[in-house]
Amino acid sequence: MLAVVGVVNLPIIHYSVYWWNTLHQGATITKLGKPSITGDMLWPLLTMLVAFTLYYVAVMLVRLRAEILRRERDASWLREELAR
Repeated sequence: MLAVVGVVNLPIIHYSVYWWNTLHQGATITKLGKPSITGDMLWPLLTMLVAFTLYYVAVMLVRLRAEILRRERDASWLREELAR
């Protein structure tokens, strides 16, 4: 039942930007053509977007490595690697 409410609510949320444009800022980056955001704000935004994505990937790789080591803590290959 909750999924049905969510499916009905999704277009309302999306189109609320156009219906109540005094409350919401319009699209500035994802518009077709040239973005309406100034370059002084666009480049730092894109730089931080790339930086956050790289940080996210780095943290996920560290957590993946820790999870693999946790699951394989009794494996013989891990003991051999740690002995080196």
